[in-house]
Amino acid sequence: MAGVKQSCFEEKKTEAPTQGSSEQGTSKGKQQEEIRITDEPPPPQGGHKRQRSDDAPGETADLQGKLVEILDRSSRMVAAQLEAQNINCQLDREQRKDQVSSLLGVLGKVADALYRIADKL
Repeated sequence: MAGVKQSCFEEKKTEAPTQGSSEQGTSKGKQQEEIRITDEPPPPQGGHKRQRSDDAPGETADLQGKLVEILDRSSRMVAAQLEAQNINCQLDREQRKDQVSSLLGVLGKVADALYRIADKL
């Protein structure tokens, strides 16, 4: 562990001279502060570790079975959703086709009416 503390000190020591020429006179004071800081134990990182419980093989198999069941159920739900979406898309296409055909019929009648009006002029 002493090697880790020493490397932390070396990193900080190399960073101090690059801060600027006006701070060069106080770099020894900073280095002494860094030595005191590195002598302290490092703070705990990430909190407490979760303790591992030794599950029995039956419990692991039960969890795997539940996981497989959940994944199977979710895949069936996704498949049903895709099927419903495909049906909705087909209905939408048919509805648009009907609307286009009725619009073309109306436009044809308008074109005939305009042709008759233009022919009378």
